[in-house]
Amino acid sequence: MTLDELLALTENIKVEISELEWHEDDVRHSFFGLYYSGIYDFYIGKTTFRLAEYLGQGKVAFTQDIYDFNPHAKRLYEIQEHPMLSAGFHNDLNRNVTFGTWTAFEFSISLIFDYLVTDHEYESIVKKLNAKLVKAISSLEESSKTLILDILKKSSFVPLFRKLNFIVKRIANCYPDTLKEDREFVEFVGKLRNCMIHSNGYYRGNYFKYEFGETIFEFEDKQIFSQVGTNQFVYLEIAIKLKDIFRKICNCTNDIENIPYPEDGQNIAKT
Repeated sequence: MTLDELLALTENIKVEISELEWHEDDVRHSFFGLYYSGIYDFYIGKTTFRLAEYLGQGKVAFTQDIYDFNPHAKRLYEIQEHPMLSAGFHNDLNRNVTFGTWTAFEFSISLIFDYLVTDHEYESIVKKLNAKLVKAISSLEESSKTLILDILKKSSFVPLFRKLNFIVKRIANCYPDTLKEDREFVEFVGKLRNCMIHSNGYYRGNYFKYEFGETIFEFEDKQIFSQVGTNQFVYLEIAIKLKDIFRKICNCTNDIENIPYPEDGQNIAKT
């Protein structure tokens, strides 16, 4: 993917944001602002590397007014001179675009879930998540059971999959027939993100393999995850697919006029 194509991608997202029908402070609208920020940073990073190449080739002239910046420019073009620095720079871009877009996705799904779920529905989900404990306390007095359930409701972690399933099941046939495939993709990106951000690539869990395009990702217990493929923009393409899935999820909320974002609009991308 060329820099011109990356620039066009960022411009297209800005156009997409300008055409959204939701209010600017709606969670669904805010997702695109947060998402745009992650893609924009990736584009700027790739542009910076190209600038470093031009600096290294002596193709960038410094006027007298900014000549004092020259020592910093020399440090910048070191990136393209040393393979280790170059690889680290691009790996950071891949990690950041994965982290940024996944965070926007996960956070937005959680906010939508929190807005839609009723107390009764949430309690039912918590009971299913803690089925063994709920069964164990069934013989207790009602007051004790109520106390424990209240604690569970406040402390239980509801996985993203539960939240996603709740949203897409609320309206019959609101999600296209790619749901199974998209669930597997979301599971993959969740594992990828956790490995890249929390453990420097180290994975703990059941064996998991996922093919994305021509790239194969493998996750083996107590091993650094492996990636085999030649697509240097695979992480950007993963981020693009996340946005497409979010769009599909939003189809299942078309009956909701506004889902307020719990901030003051600073997350909104200005177009």
